Amino acid sequence: MFGPAWFEAHRKPAPAPVAKTKVPFDRQSFVADVKAAVEDTDQHHDAGFVWEYKRRRDFAASVIASYSAFTDEQKLDMLLALAVDLGSQDMSLLVRSLPSLLRAHLVFQVLAAALGFNPPTDLDTYKHVKHGLVPVPEHFCILLGSVPNGYAFLLQLRSDLSLGLKKYHRILPTHEVNALMYLDLLLRDLFATQSGVHFRSIDLVLENAETIAVVLQKERVHRMRNWDDLEQRLSGPNRRCYGMFHSNLPHQPLVFLETIVTTELSSNIDSILSPATGPPVTTPTHAIFYSISNTHLGLRGLNLASHLLFLTITRVARTYPSVHTFATLSPVPSFRSWFSHQVTANPIKKQSHQLLWFTPENFQVLQEVFGVNALSASKWLRKQLDANEWHKKPHAAIFKELAKDVLTRLCLNYILFEREACPVGEGDDGPNLRIVDPVANFHLQNGAQVERLNFDADLSSAGFDNAYGLMINYKYSIKSVDVTSMSYKRNSTVALSPPLLPILWPSRHPIFDEIQALAAAGGPNILILAKQYTKGQVIMTRGQAPHAVYFLCKGKVHVETAPPCTLDLGSVFGEAEIRTGEPVRYTIRALTLCHVLFVRATDMQHVRKTTSRL
Repeated sequence: MFGPAWFEAHRKPAPAPVAKTKVPFDRQSFVADVKAAVEDTDQHHDAGFVWEYKRRRDFAASVIASYSAFTDEQKLDMLLALAVDLGSQDMSLLVRSLPSLLRAHLVFQVLAAALGFNPPTDLDTYKHVKHGLVPVPEHFCILLGSVPNGYAFLLQLRSDLSLGLKKYHRILPTHEVNALMYLDLLLRDLFATQSGVHFRSIDLVLENAETIAVVLQKERVHRMRNWDDLEQRLSGPNRRCYGMFHSNLPHQPLVFLETIVTTELSSNIDSILSPATGPPVTTPTHAIFYSISNTHLGLRGLNLASHLLFLTITRVARTYPSVHTFATLSPVPSFRSWFSHQVTANPIKKQSHQLLWFTPENFQVLQEVFGVNALSASKWLRKQLDANEWHKKPHAAIFKELAKDVLTRLCLNYILFEREACPVGEGDDGPNLRIVDPVANFHLQNGAQVERLNFDADLSSAGFDNAYGLMINYKYSIKSVDVTSMSYKRNSTVALSPPLLPILWPSRHPIFDEIQALAAAGGPNILILAKQYTKGQVIMTRGQAPHAVYFLCKGKVHVETAPPCTLDLGSVFGEAEIRTGEPVRYTIRALTLCHVLFVRATDMQHVRKTTSRL
């Protein structure tokens, strides 16, 4: 029976059983057994096909049963056996495994099988070569996935692989670390090709008790506080929960999402999580996604959450035709740690950079109200925020407005411009850079744009620890998500909403004025993109067709004129070439780290058609 007692009984997962006896593991024997288990199934066996099939599956089941009792060192040993001992396929071994063919003819057979055309006349050889071109670990993982509990085991195996890399990467030889990383990619690709994944709503009914227990335990964004909280999220007014499931794990969602439909863009998480008051909304206009949780570390990098989000958008649009805006209310989990690092790391070198955090009006308030000089402003602000006692002191309202102004500006710059290198296997189609914040990176990869920053949006302890209570709305404009997603993946550019422009570009500019007017009138979505350019990187190249109008928010650029000149922050370039249609006249490259906003040439042409002032 559902209720508070059920909630308390299931809020924490049952502890894993403790192995009573140590299970032995011999790496050399394991390697030999795996090779025997995945040898070419088309070869003839005297014992018969059924017995051989049973032997392989029994071995796979025994590995799964033993693994649960392994120590961390034994798990690492097994992973190294798969990644190192079995992970490399030597083509010469494949050649020597086919002694019945002439070597010249064999080359033809191998190439034909590998490239997938001109099927050879010797079908046995063709099958053998095709089998030999697949890595042994992949054969073994496919075998593991075919037995009961195999899919869940492979998810756990990849989770342990990820944890093992973090724990042991400093002490393992480089070639073993690389082999483990390759095994991780192999498992990721194997999961990506699996069928049997489906989408459904998670309803509050007894038949879903096991599924709901997983949702309760695996909620990562906003922990469920009590039974009423769980009940409201799953079946409350205008609220729903959806999940992605695999046929081999029918009661365990791989990823789940919580949503609410409203009549406005939500700016505070408490308004969603607090007990609902008033009648349900009958004609909602906004769908807000406020929590997305993966339940398995082994699903990392598979984009199931992205798939779930777009399926949910489709379902909500069909259920509520009046909804026209799809957005999130998302945390900024790494902003506070980034802010603290900026204040404390290299204070002398960073001092001039930190002065840019504050406007002249901010410095005036700091000096006149709080007696704080410009050079100590950043440290003082951090100290007040971390202590979280400012609301009890004099001038609390003034401090709140000061903090809101500074933190909102800093957080927006952090989300738009701070980059880090992509992990191995990601960023293959682009510059191998991504936004530092993981939640922002997820939504920007999907094609969302940064719509609004919300101060005092999450006053819980987790919200304060994440970002001093800041949260962000990411908006999914269905007509432009493909463009913004591809632009982010290929060029590391971030789309932002026109109402955010005054935070980044305080002075008015005719182009931005027109774009904001179009947005306010419900006109077409003109993309404003943000990008970071590193020192020496070319922004515009002489002789090329103009791509955009650029607005320099931070840094300096070098213009290769005769004689050369330098442009500082606040400069605009590229507008003349867009207006005249002429090629770029001078190469412009970043002289320092630069933060740049730009509007693409195609969008500029559209804006110019709507007004005679440009």
